[in-house]
Amino acid sequence: MKTLHMNKIMAIAQIKTKAFMGKNCIIMPLFALGFTLMMRFLYGNMRSGSASPEFLNGYALSMGLVMNIGMCGIYCTSLLLAEEKEKNTLRVLMTSSVNGLEYVIGCILPVFAATVILNYVLMPISGYLITGKNLVFFSIVTVLSSLISCIIGMLLGIFAKNQVSAGTITTPVLLILMMVPIFSGFVDILEKASGLLFTGILMDMIMDIVSGKSRILHGGSIVVLAVEAVLAVGLFVVFYRKNGFEKD
Repeated sequence: MKTLHMNKIMAIAQIKTKAFMGKNCIIMPLFALGFTLMMRFLYGNMRSGSASPEFLNGYALSMGLVMNIGMCGIYCTSLLLAEEKEKNTLRVLMTSSVNGLEYVIGCILPVFAATVILNYVLMPISGYLITGKNLVFFSIVTVLSSLISCIIGMLLGIFAKNQVSAGTITTPVLLILMMVPIFSGFVDILEKASGLLFTGILMDMIMDIVSGKSRILHGGSIVVLAVEAVLAVGLFVVFYRKNGFEKD
């Protein structure tokens, strides 16, 4: 069991935070905010008698959450790792006194924190506020989904040689994780596939809350989230060591 040094973790997190605030990354959370706001006003202007304003705002929130978790959690994490590889600073860290686990935690921490915070900010932006016990479920699913997305971002970043290739590698994954839940209501096979994705589970939970259902999180959904979290960690550890980033 490796010993974790918080000073090293926070030092890496501080460096990553500065990099995250750069123009290549900071635009992603801003994009998620703008996208959610745009969807709110778009649905507001297209409002029909069959859908209440509350329902449309809730749908805008669900889409904004999926966009945030995908663009911020996955893309930014992958881009930051690819940037270090491109600048040849990753190998320096891996041969220093920083161990692999400290590096991974330090890398994920700022993006994960930003993604989680933005998930809550999107509620007033969308015009739909979640309260009471539903907020507890919202917190659990969004935090776990944000963590999974950051780990996936790190996993994809391992295969990226530079920032340009990071965008190329992450795009197909982002399209699947974001588009499948968004269009699941129109195609039956996409609806089934959406239930197997953490983004789809998140979106379905939000819509169940909006619809006022008594049960908003099913046991099968919890199992899927847990399996995907374990699978993401497992794959990351395998490829992290296979690519020589872990020196122990």
